[in-house]
Amino acid sequence: MAGELHDDEQGYEQHKQAVSESVDGGGCAETWEALSEKRARTEETADNRHRDVERTLVDIECLQFTADGDDFELVPSFQTAWRTAIDELDDANPEAVIADVFAVDGTVRIETDDQVVHARQDGQLVGQWVSRPAMVADLGACRVFEQRDDDWTERSPVERSQFAGSVRLYLEFCPDCGGQASFDTETVTSCCNEYEVATVSCEGCEATLLEIPVFSDRA
Repeated sequence: MAGELHDDEQGYEQHKQAVSESVDGGGCAETWEALSEKRARTEETADNRHRDVERTLVDIECLQFTADGDDFELVPSFQTAWRTAIDELDDANPEAVIADVFAVDGTVRIETDDQVVHARQDGQLVGQWVSRPAMVADLGACRVFEQRDDDWTERSPVERSQFAGSVRLYLEFCPDCGGQASFDTETVTSCCNEYEVATVSCEGCEATLLEIPVFSDRA
């Protein structure tokens, strides 16, 4: 099982590298994470990190357990505040918001290439999203986290990014057109194997809001 999980991760990393090379000249291997950081290499480490993020999001009343206790969902008050924060970003300078939210010291410049959004400071990649609506969703979520999390000012940019990505999985509306967001999975074929990718996308404008790998627990 461990070998197969490693093969899945390797295939996914190869797929991300290929996409990065097509949109960014190979400058960044992390195409779907807001900030560059190497993915945890073991299933146990990744699971522990994910559980820690979810536990904190429950503690600060952003996520809650579903009625059956088998999954999470957004706390209604958080969802309302998130939508309000996203609406308020219409009048904000996104470059300035990125610099503030992720503690970037300097001027941020945003570029869009084949729907993928890159945020750079002095030529260095500091953030990357699968689409502009995904970026807006994260910035809005961070504005709400700032109000609810007593430890927010102490959290690293990577932690902040992980928090935003975690709630984006449960996003129910498109930050761009307001359409319904839906969750689905699809199979991606690499040079060596196949693996599943989970997506959240808008049913209206078809913007991709989230894309992450699904590593199955196979015997």
